[in-house]
Amino acid sequence: MSANIISPRLVSRVWGGERLAALGGSAVATPPIGEAWFGEIGSQNQPLVKLLDVADRLSVQVHPTDALAAELHGAGSIGKREAWVILDAAPGAHLLLGRDPAVSADQLQHALESGSDVAPLLAKIPITAGDVLDVPPGTLHALMPGLLVWEVQQPSDRTYRVSDWGRSSSARPLHQAEALRAVNVAATAQRVARLDWETPGTRAMITNDAFAVTVVVGPWSEPMQLPHGAIVTLISNASTSGAVSGATGQIAGLALQPLQSAHVAKGSAAIEIPRGVALLFASHP
Repeated sequence: MSANIISPRLVSRVWGGERLAALGGSAVATPPIGEAWFGEIGSQNQPLVKLLDVADRLSVQVHPTDALAAELHGAGSIGKREAWVILDAAPGAHLLLGRDPAVSADQLQHALESGSDVAPLLAKIPITAGDVLDVPPGTLHALMPGLLVWEVQQPSDRTYRVSDWGRSSSARPLHQAEALRAVNVAATAQRVARLDWETPGTRAMITNDAFAVTVVVGPWSEPMQLPHGAIVTLISNASTSGAVSGATGQIAGLALQPLQSAHVAKGSAAIEIPRGVALLFASHP
């Protein structure tokens, strides 16, 4: 079987930071760099993996289901389910995810319909490195400053902004009508797992109808059966910047540095990673 390094596509975002520029990429992006894409919108064979460097607040936003995306944007359009693995978090970091349980669904619905600020009605979730969170379609959310995030998602970029901290413009419009259709006011936060660096081995972290996420934590030196069309990213516990001596790994003979990603073909692959290093695999379920 084979593995090939993916040259990331770096994307400028108003909320981006400085940590992703060192990855290089297939195109020049103007700082601040918010995203590194490993894959493309519309892929039929694999989910889309991104790295997000969050230096400022993202908009409060929501993504549609497949059915709503097809209704609003035409046959063949798909929605966007996503999940996050938090690679780095500043002290006191948090994010907004789903309705605050102290707020009723009716209260949230009224705020959406009246155009009121919904951010205070969302759950404020304290975050540390290693947290794993699922974000089904319809769940209101906003990433907050101080986070480095590995994101896996359906290969769609259907995003409806509900509010944008005063930054909305013709280049960053709000999507109130679409959001009203998309939001599931009953949705609350779903923290599904934590990345356990102390226990070497392989384990499933997320499986749903859109994608599957598996992690292999080092030390590991055994072959592994890989799914078709998987994307693998190497991460380091010691440093998310990659500036760690020896914090590398190999898959199918291909050397990976921290935060590098590769396409891997289906089949058995030899994996060699030391302690303090892990591989995140994203694939179709």
